[in-house]
Parts: sequence; C-alpha cells; structure tokens
Amino acid sequence: MLKLPVSGRGSCNICEGLSVELMRPGVPHTPNSALTHQPATTSIEGRERQGEINHFCDVHLVRAKRATTNYLGRTMTLRANLGWGLLGGLAFAISGCATPPAPVELPPIVMAPPPPPPVMPAGGYIGMKSATKRPDGKYVTPNLDNTDQAAVWHLRNALNVAALGCDQAGGGVIELYNAWLKTHAAVIDRYYQAYIREWQAPGWWDWQRVYDDNQTRIYNFYAQPAMRSAFCAIAREEVAKVGQVADDDLPAFARAALLRLDRPFVEFYAAYDAWRDYYQPDPPLVVPPPMAQTTEIPVVVPSPSTAGTLSDNDSVAVETETPSADTETSPADTETPPALAPGDAPIPAPLPPR
Repeated sequence: MLKLPVSGRGSCNICEGLSVELMRPGVPHTPNSALTHQPATTSIEGRERQGEINHFCDVHLVRAKRATTNYLGRTMTLRANLGWGLLGGLAFAISGCATPPAPVELPPIVMAPPPPPPVMPAGGYIGMKSATKRPDGKYVTPNLDNTDQAAVWHLRNALNVAALGCDQAGGGVIELYNAWLKTHAAVIDRYYQAYIREWQAPGWWDWQRVYDDNQTRIYNFYAQPAMRSAFCAIAREEVAKVGQVADDDLPAFARAALLRLDRPFVEFYAAYDAWRDYYQPDPPLVVPPPMAQTTEIPVVVPSPSTAGTLSDNDSVAVETETPSADTETSPADTETPPALAPGDAPIPAPLPPR
C-alpha cells in the first residue's frame, strides 16, 4: 500500500491512508480545508494535460502513479531480461547436454590381395633357353619380316611338321595337308622357286648350306614338345582353311596363319620369362677391374749353328773340354735368369738346332 504524504496548508483525510489504486477519478470527497474536490470526468493524466489539477492530492496521485508505472516497467523489464537470460541458459544447457550425433563410420578399406606368383608353364624346366626379345617387344621367330614367297614356304614347313608330329596330339592334319599339296602343287612350286632365288641372289658360294640350316631351324622351332598340343590344335584349323584359299591370296593368308601358329610359342616364352625373372632375377652387372700392366721380357732365341754334312766313311771324334783353373768365367755365364713377375708367361726354351 502506497501512502501519500500530505504537507502544506492542511491535510486531506480522504487522501491520507488511501492507496493509489482506490483514488479513482470522479469520486467526491471533502477535505479539511475549504477546498472541495470536483468530480472528475477525465483521468488524472488527461486532467494534468488540460491544466485542471489544482489540488495537491491530485498532484501526488499523478506522481505516485508515474512512479508506480516506472517501477512496474523497470520490474517487468528486469523480469523479462531475467526470463530471456534463463531461457537462453536453459537452451544452452539443453544443447550441451544433448547427445552428439554418432560419427559416420567409413567403410573399411579392403586391400586387394597381391597377385599370385607366376607359374612355370607346362613343359618348361629350369635353365631352358628362351627366345630373344626384340626392342619392340616381339619374340624372335622364323616368321618375322618375311617376303611373300618366304611366308608361303614357311607355312608349308609348319603344316609339314604338324602332319608328321600331331598324330599323338589329336591328328586330323595329314589328310588335309596331303590334299592341299596335290590340289595346289603348281602355285606352291612357283613360290618355292622364287624363295630359292632370294637365297641365291647375294651370290654366296655356300648358299645351299645356309638355306638348309635355316630350314632345320624352322622345323625344330615347330617341333618343340612343350608347345605341341597347342600348336597342333591351331594347325588343324589352319590346314582346314588353306585348301579354300585362292592362289593370289595365299601370301596374305600365310602371313596371318603364321602369326596364329606362332602364338603358342610366344605365350610360352612370355610365361617362362615371367617365372624366370620372378624367381631368378638377373644378377647385377659386374664390371671386372682393369688388368695390371706388366712389362714384357724379350726372349732371345739363339740361331742354330751350321752343321756340316758327313759322308759314310768320315769319322767323328768327340772331344770333351775340361775347363782349367786358369780359365776365367764370364759374368754372363754366371748371371742368374731374371725372376718372372706374377702373371707373366714362362720363357720358352730355345729351339734345338736343325
């Protein structure tokens, strides 16, 4: 309850002891002084603006109401600030106490297993000789960089080896091969004669021997037992097609057929080289140290003495000379031979006289 102090010319019994809330405008009351309150038709604020407030009680009422309004405003502001602060703290506390999101689990990294070590190809053995590989990556075979006539004749050689050696590997070659030789004998002979002239063209006197060696290498190449099964399987396909090829198309067919016939050998060489390089890598290149320079000792060989020819009746007297004490020995006779340095060749003995 708010009491208004009354001072000045007198006191108002109605205003004294009354709260601001009961002092409503328009309620008549009689003060102790000669002044009387007039019924108010407007509020205290309105009357103050209109200049109608003359009684000091009205002034105190206005001031009290203003103070109450300011007090309530400050109180509400403080409460609002406290409320928002508590609400923000509560929100912060709730956010801090909230369960954090579970971390995203990355899928496990699966390492690919290492490739298995290379396997020795069937028919291979340790220390076998592989074909040489050219700088372009191709293995050297008898059918690289051939002319048309060489390609036709080498195809005939390959099918000849298949006809002789594939009976135990499925067969099916010799009948078709003989049929091709009979039906295309003229064109085969024409390419063979042109092939022979290629060997004779350089003018070598031993061209026949070199030619025979080359043919032997071709036969041995296709007769390798490790690749026989795969070679015979391809030879059966090629001999079945060669009889249907026209004479003018035979060189082109022969080149393509030789590449297919060489495939089992090339694949075998590649597999063997991979196995060899994996288990038996090439040792590092060792450069031998330079040889020590040695001084050569000249060897003087005495010339044989001239011997006279004796007849059958001449007698030969052999005299043995004994050196006397007075005979001086030359330094050359007593000089020891020079010692040989390590690594020098022994001095040969002098040749006997003839």
